[in-house]
Amino acid sequence: MLHKVDFQNSIGLWLLLFFGLGLGTVIAQEKLSFQVVDQNRQPLSAHVYGFSDQKDPLWVLVADREGQVSIPLKSPLEKIEISHVGFEKRTVHFPQLKNLKGEILLISSSQDLEEVSVLGRKEALGTLSSSLSTLQVSKEQMLNQQSITFAGALENLPGVQAMNVGVGISKPMIRGLSFNRILIEDSGIKQEGQQWGADHGLEIDPHTSGDVEIFKGPVSLIFGPDALGGVVKIHPTPAPETDGITGAITLDAQSNSRLIGSSINLLARKGQYFGLGTLSVLGHGDYEVPADRYTYAGYLLPIADQRLKNTAGRQLNFSLGGGKVFSNGETRLTLSRFGQEAGIFTGAVGIPTAYSLEDDGDSRDIQFPRQINTHWKLISNTHWTIAKKEYHVNLGYQANRRQEESLPHVHGVGPTPSGNLALGLSLDTYTANFSMKTPISVGSLQVGWMNQFMNNTYDGFEFLLPAYRSLQSGIYGVLEWPISEEISWNLGARVDAQRLRIDEHLQPIYERLQPTGEYDQRNPDISRNPVAPSISTGWVWQVDDQKLIKFNLGSGIRFPTPIELASNGIHHGNFRHEKGNSTLATERSWQADLGFSQEWKTISFAISPFVSIYQDFIYLAPSGRFSPLPGSSMLWEYRQDNALFAGGEIQLSYYSPWKLKTTIIGEYVWNQNLETLLPLPLTPPASILASLDYPFPKFSSVFEGLNIGMDFRNTFDQNRVARNEQPTPGYFLIDWRMSGRINISQKPLELNLSIRNLGNVRYMNHLSRYRLINIPEPGRNISLSLTFPLN
Repeated sequence: MLHKVDFQNSIGLWLLLFFGLGLGTVIAQEKLSFQVVDQNRQPLSAHVYGFSDQKDPLWVLVADREGQVSIPLKSPLEKIEISHVGFEKRTVHFPQLKNLKGEILLISSSQDLEEVSVLGRKEALGTLSSSLSTLQVSKEQMLNQQSITFAGALENLPGVQAMNVGVGISKPMIRGLSFNRILIEDSGIKQEGQQWGADHGLEIDPHTSGDVEIFKGPVSLIFGPDALGGVVKIHPTPAPETDGITGAITLDAQSNSRLIGSSINLLARKGQYFGLGTLSVLGHGDYEVPADRYTYAGYLLPIADQRLKNTAGRQLNFSLGGGKVFSNGETRLTLSRFGQEAGIFTGAVGIPTAYSLEDDGDSRDIQFPRQINTHWKLISNTHWTIAKKEYHVNLGYQANRRQEESLPHVHGVGPTPSGNLALGLSLDTYTANFSMKTPISVGSLQVGWMNQFMNNTYDGFEFLLPAYRSLQSGIYGVLEWPISEEISWNLGARVDAQRLRIDEHLQPIYERLQPTGEYDQRNPDISRNPVAPSISTGWVWQVDDQKLIKFNLGSGIRFPTPIELASNGIHHGNFRHEKGNSTLATERSWQADLGFSQEWKTISFAISPFVSIYQDFIYLAPSGRFSPLPGSSMLWEYRQDNALFAGGEIQLSYYSPWKLKTTIIGEYVWNQNLETLLPLPLTPPASILASLDYPFPKFSSVFEGLNIGMDFRNTFDQNRVARNEQPTPGYFLIDWRMSGRINISQKPLELNLSIRNLGNVRYMNHLSRYRLINIPEPGRNISLSLTFPLN
């Protein structure tokens, strides 16, 4: 039976959403204050000069550590200039000052290609504002990876991997942790949708996202319980700086799956008001692998024409937003949709036959079984500064809809049903987050209150996850204390509480296709009310301009998810029967994280080791026995033990005198179940990534900004595996890429061309779900992206 959501009980939250857009209209405009930030929205202690009609400045001000500055807005001021070492100077004339938004963006100067004064911090350890190792990734850098998934665009970063679960579906992994231990925050709202299982990918389009910040380690203190292993924080696209309309059209193509896609991006501003819009579409066919057979449930089966039948898909995504900018803040409202339809590999559902795997002559059609995923988001963001106090209000509503469709069948529990809806999952999520940061005598204090309500229902003739309702709330406080100009210390505490109700599911028992009146309990009623604290402390020591040291000691918590507690059914997307455990306790982690970077004139070195202890670590493990349900393979069960994680990343970069940049990144994760003394499943193997980048000098007025690069990835054997998990041999891959601009009629056409797996190597990814059935990763893939400006 399909359970209905009582929307009347949510009227208050809906009002809060629209209240957020109008909140900025009552923001006081006491003085002209703004924040100076770089392209990654990190604060800059920039110099601000005020000029009249004289050559010398009237006054000079310096922004504080947070980039905040307030200027006297009075005659005879005619313009201001903002400058910072390594960035282009920014000039704002008096008529534009009153329309100035809350942020001033400085663009890195061209000299940054030859200087390495900030290379180690920016690429390996991140900003000075966090004692954790962080990574900064611009939207342009992500799009240059030419991945059709958001997580896939991040996998070349140190300590970050992508768990591939098919074409167009992947999840980010940080230091060996994934799923609900990695929190995804989009525009201040926690992204939901991962609760349903490993094959439910991150429903975010790289074209509609902004810059990205990645935190490695427990960040539960600020972001909430699911940030046990790290956070991927997606910043909203900044409002345009000047009046007018700008935009671009991007065309994408890939050879392996015959992908064709396009996106259009528009930005507009008039006075204090602005609008943003993105629309992207793509379609791809069955993807090709360098193999002609695979194994499933003990059978050796063929792969026709080396293409996985029924892995084609298509997407239609958009984002539309608008808002108003004030001298001391901003408010905006954004509506977005991620829509995906994709086939599920025919050869790993039910009991496949050679006949069902024969080529149907159309590699782009989507047959049964298939999945249809739709993710709507409505987000309100408002922030403002009054008397040096920063306020943030983020409100959101998300509607996740997933349908798995197949031909009518039943797993031995009754007559054949009608219709094609095998599994329908519907999740509604309401979020309200509030925070304030204020200066105090010893530094600054940030306090916050986070609230989330979720309602999940289901439909279809199969069962995987019951209906549930969850209410979660948390409060936190963080003290930041600059002990000296070189050392900054932080200390924080948080308390989270949850109220979870999971409904019982009873399956009718049939005999000779007739109901017996008896029922099989697939899961009981489950009621949980956990309360858990978390703490964190750390310091940042900027020894000098070339040396940086970070240390962080944090404790994170994670409440068991409903699928871990109550699932009991065949998960076709993962090729297995998954069974939950209603006795699971709250996870807790303790992690020590150290970061060190040293910079010289042409060399940058960084290392960031970590060690973590997990109490009651939850994991999904193969049981070693077949599922009792017909049409399935091995039974996988959720278990819980104490565990130890250790490892880290090391990075070395070198700029040669002829501008060739060489980067070498090594990453390693070691873990062990402290009860069984065996490794945990799905542990990423050690790897080394070497990159070469050469920016060609300008040799023509038509071609400019030409950059050619090569990536060499050596992934070692993964022999440290869990019980009943297969080891995976290592591999060596070479990728080639080129980017640049072609000036056509004074219009710069952006070009990105890459060849992945240049040698067409046959290899298996230990983190891919296709590893379970011995299917290798895609072969050689040529990607082309063209971007045309519209302004």
